[in-house]
Amino acid sequence: MKIKYVDWGVANNFGDRIEINRNLKNYPKLLAPILSHEQAHTDKTISWEDIKLDFFSNSNINSWEMFKFMIKHPKSFTQLLPFYVTKKGITCDINLIIMYSISITIFITTIYFGGKYL
Repeated sequence: MKIKYVDWGVANNFGDRIEINRNLKNYPKLLAPILSHEQAHTDKTISWEDIKLDFFSNSNINSWEMFKFMIKHPKSFTQLLPFYVTKKGITCDINLIIMYSISITIFITTIYFGGKYL
């Protein structure tokens, strides 16, 4: 699989290529597990395996080091956006859309039922 270094986000698997932030070359403790994670994704647009990989698998990625990397390289925060603009147009990150939808549903439900019983 082709690896393309970019100036934004952290890393994404687009099926035919992995785009990874070029600044990660200076962070080998992050680069190796992130690249391994992206290579573990399937080529499907959405699959249970990819959802499990993103949300339920234990990762060797050090969260504190990732946070420090993202603070030092603010363009990496685009990783948190559920949409990407690519040469082919707008691409959706289905896993993030699912995660955000669940989070918003839980938040609204908590507010509604919490306010009802206070």
